[in-house]
Amino acid sequence: MDKESNKKSTASKKTSTAKRTTNAAKKTTSTAKKTSTTTKKTNAKKGTTTTKKTTTPKIVEEKVITKEEVKQQPTNDNKMILIIVLALLIAVIAIAKIAGVFDIKDYSKSYLLKHKVVTNEIVDNNLSILPDKDAFILVTSLNNEEEYNLEKDLKKVIKDNKIKDNFYVYIYNENNKVNLNNIFQVTGDIKLPTILYYKNGKFVDMVKREDQNMIEAADFVKLLDIYELSK
Repeated sequence: MDKESNKKSTASKKTSTAKRTTNAAKKTTSTAKKTSTTTKKTNAKKGTTTTKKTTTPKIVEEKVITKEEVKQQPTNDNKMILIIVLALLIAVIAIAKIAGVFDIKDYSKSYLLKHKVVTNEIVDNNLSILPDKDAFILVTSLNNEEEYNLEKDLKKVIKDNKIKDNFYVYIYNENNKVNLNNIFQVTGDIKLPTILYYKNGKFVDMVKREDQNMIEAADFVKLLDIYELSK
């Protein structure tokens, strides 16, 4: 009886010990799970923190210049230079024209009137505008270089003798078929160009040459000398 009681007691102890061991194993497993969960949470927090600290780098856009743009830039520069040069050239010509440096020849216009050397022009064959004193009328047909150059040479004579206000220009147009002798009250042939001299509204003399050449500015100076009108 005692032996059986001892066997039962021993078996009960072993069973109790096995239960304790199982419970201890379960506690260990539960602790391991908790530790694992804690580790994951910690790692997740650390990952979140790292993500917050990460900054996105700024992307700098670079403009790509094409070959066409490279070719176009010098072309635009050349155009600008050309425009500046043309503007300067026009300005120089305008200033020079005002100053009388350049003479753009136009044979269809009187040089004396064009450049305002004189401002008196006889139109409509009206001689009533002549002053009651010495007056001179250049009768010209224009349209050729010789007469144009004559007017240029007369410019100095007119200025030197201060007869601008007494000097007139009459442009003869062959299409009008007017009689110059009747208009200017002159007898004899009138060879153009010529300069007529009037005193108190009446014809006195004209500039002429003994040869067949066209008159020159020097011939007008001779007429002024003859009548003691030169200065």
